Amino acid sequence: MERMLPELRPNRKHPRRSMCACTAYSCNKLLLFLYTLVFVCVGIILLGIGIIVEVHRQDIQSVNNRLALPVALLIVVGLLIAINAFCGLVGTVTENPTLLKVFLVGTIVAFLLQVSIGIVAYVYREKVPDILSDELMFGVEKYTENDDIARAMNFIQKSFKCCGFKTFEDYINYNKDFSCVSPKPMACGVPYTCCKVRENVALPKTCGYGVMGNATLSDVIYTEGCTDAFLNWLASHLDYVGATALGCAIPQIFGMLLAYFFIRRVGDLRVWYRVDNFRSG
Repeated sequence: MERMLPELRPNRKHPRRSMCACTAYSCNKLLLFLYTLVFVCVGIILLGIGIIVEVHRQDIQSVNNRLALPVALLIVVGLLIAINAFCGLVGTVTENPTLLKVFLVGTIVAFLLQVSIGIVAYVYREKVPDILSDELMFGVEKYTENDDIARAMNFIQKSFKCCGFKTFEDYINYNKDFSCVSPKPMACGVPYTCCKVRENVALPKTCGYGVMGNATLSDVIYTEGCTDAFLNWLASHLDYVGATALGCAIPQIFGMLLAYFFIRRVGDLRVWYRVDNFRSG
């Protein structure tokens, strides 16, 4: 139809509609504007977090290699979200079909990737415990060498009331200072955060030293590894995880519908504007 109605006044563009008018077109434009604005902010926030983490990552040499990929992904994802949403924002304000189509395609691709990642994660969920234990075992290995890692391990063990990752014996098997052949005081022991907390009893930092020969070991320290404790916690919160995943998917579907209908409305207005020009010419 557009080929049949060539623009008689090529220097004139179709007038943009206000977002404040009480029409379906203006409501569609306003909602899409707000949607893209929110996602521009989300992308910038993710990008900022990634940059901040990258700056602090340089101070932790022992975990540099392990954090490099997640931090890079966070920065890339934040940048892509911000760029895609900015295209949608500018396209909405200027009523530019090209930018709107770029935004629509980008949103669809992001939605499909999110669904694919969810399916892959579900299929390989049984391998998560082994992967998690192997990748984070450096926390046990470097516990006595790096204060930042020690603080992180202490926080995990206090929060989940656990010790090590696969088992409490990780410290003996993977950390030379806690091994039974070590000449140090903590030999054949575990960190103090593995000790079971009792009411009105202040535990010394040596409470976990030499406990491996204790007959009442399970009464003194937590014997469950943090991987199992974390997965048990995750299983008990599956409702929240599912609600979060659904909550992330619904806005994308809403954005795709808003963009699709707005692109159609912009196309229709351009055609009718050319029709009016043709008649008036």
